[in-house]
Amino acid sequence: MSKGGDIKYDIVKIIKRMHKGIEKQIFDYLAKHLKPERLEHSYNVAILAVDLASIYNVNILKAQIAGLLHDCAKYMTNKELVNFFKKNNKTLGYFDELIKFSPYILHSFAGEIIARKKFEIKDRDILNAVRNHTLGRKDMSVLEKIIFVADSVSYDRKWKNVKRVRDSARKDLDKTFLKVLAGKIGYVINNGMFLYSQTVETWNWYVLNNKKDS
Repeated sequence: MSKGGDIKYDIVKIIKRMHKGIEKQIFDYLAKHLKPERLEHSYNVAILAVDLASIYNVNILKAQIAGLLHDCAKYMTNKELVNFFKKNNKTLGYFDELIKFSPYILHSFAGEIIARKKFEIKDRDILNAVRNHTLGRKDMSVLEKIIFVADSVSYDRKWKNVKRVRDSARKDLDKTFLKVLAGKIGYVINNGMFLYSQTVETWNWYVLNNKKDS
C-alpha cells in the first residue's frame, strides 16, 4: 500500500479475516443490525484503519476490529441509546444535556459496552478507540487517533477535500488528527449544536501540549 496513494488496502485479505474467529462474529452482528450504508462505512473505516496502522506500526488486527466495531451501536434510536445506557448503569458528565441535545453521541459509549460484553473484547486500546472515536479525549493512543481520523475520512466520505485530508493522514497522523478535531468543533459551533465538554477538553489538552513540545 502506497502512503501517497488512495488505493484501498487488500480487500480480499480483509474479507478473509472477517470469516474467521472474532471477525466473523463481528461481521455477522454488523450485517444483522446495521443499515447497508452504515455497514459499508464500517468496512471502509476498518480498511483505512488497517492502512494507517501498517504505516504507524500499530497492530493491524486491533485496528481492523476497532474500525469494524466503532459504529456497532449505530442501529439504535436515540431513545434506545438512552435506555441502553441507563440499563448498563453508566453515567457521564453533562448526561442530562447530552440526552437532550445530542443523544446520538451515546453510540460511541454504547459501542464500547457492546464490544466488551457481546464480543468479550478486553484490550483497553480497542475499547478506548471505539469509545472515543466521536469526541476524542486527552492523550489518545495512536490507535485511538487512527480510528478517530478514519471515521471522518473513510473511503465512503464525499465531503470537499476529504481525499487531501486522507492523504495527509498517511504522512502526519497527529497533524491530521487536530485538523479533523477542529473540523468537528467548527461544524458543531456553526450549526448551533451542543459542544460536549469532553471535546473541549480534548482540544485544549492538545493545544497546551503542542505548545509545550514546540
